Amino acid sequence: MSPMFGYILSLIITIIIEFSVIWIFVRKDMSKLFLYTFLINAFTLPIATFFYQNLINNFYLIESLVIFAESILIMLLLKTKYSKALLISFVANFITAMISLLFFI
Repeated sequence: MSPMFGYILSLIITIIIEFSVIWIFVRKDMSKLFLYTFLINAFTLPIATFFYQNLINNFYLIESLVIFAESILIMLLLKTKYSKALLISFVANFITAMISLLFFI
């Protein structure tokens, strides 16, 4: 598998899984939730990948920072309490991190 194909596959899987988790917690406008999920992951995944591959080779630290960053974005975009946004971000990223550990790392 080429690195670019792996990256795109990782992004697609991440968006699908995290959208599903957000949808479970926030049953509102599906198209808006998908757009938010896409935008959030289009922002965080490339940065996390770059940091992991080039600067900080610590998967758990990177995932913790992603959870924090995404929780803020979820709170702002979905206009929800930070505690709920943090829970959503934790669950979504925990699932995608476990899949990532199984298949990509």
